[in-house]
Amino acid sequence: MLKHIKNIKTQAIMKKILFAAAVLFAAQTFAQAQATKKTAVNGYGGGLVELTYINGKPALNIGGYGGVLLNHRFLIGASGANVLFRHKVNGSNQSMSFNYYGLYTEYRMPSTQWYQFSVGLTSAMGWQENKLVSTNKANTRRDGNITYVFQPRIGVNAKLTAFMQLQGYASYRLTGNTKSTYYNRSNYNGASIGMALVFGGF
Repeated sequence: MLKHIKNIKTQAIMKKILFAAAVLFAAQTFAQAQATKKTAVNGYGGGLVELTYINGKPALNIGGYGGVLLNHRFLIGASGANVLFRHKVNGSNQSMSFNYYGLYTEYRMPSTQWYQFSVGLTSAMGWQENKLVSTNKANTRRDGNITYVFQPRIGVNAKLTAFMQLQGYASYRLTGNTKSTYYNRSNYNGASIGMALVFGGF
């Protein structure tokens, strides 16, 4: 009789142990599933240099961009650039610039190779500056109105290290009308080829 009672107690204890183990296993599995659903957050940024065209003539574009990278694919951040060019006014070549700053988004295509393709879009506001205008505002050389700028691009990213990449890309800049005094074109549209050295978590 005592032996039978001991067997019943042993079975009850074993059931409790198995039940606890099952609960623990289920909890661990659920936690792992939840962890895999979490968004991976990284970030990167860097400087860029472009060869572009203004009014059919070569110009240099210097700038940079950076932002937050979600799930190793989607970047959302900010960018800024200054296109440096020269324009003839009254027979003399004058230094001018077209500056634009705004939102930058990028999508990185998954890759297990040493390279990775990406597409990006700059959505910004821009204006022209030169040394020939005078305004009521101190230290302001803006000539004309602020206008929109859209610049889509496609690039290839070479993985140099775990935290550094070199990006080569081609893009096209679409703009509106600045109505500037000395450069009365309706836009600053132009194709570009560029390179960017990028640092961060990918």
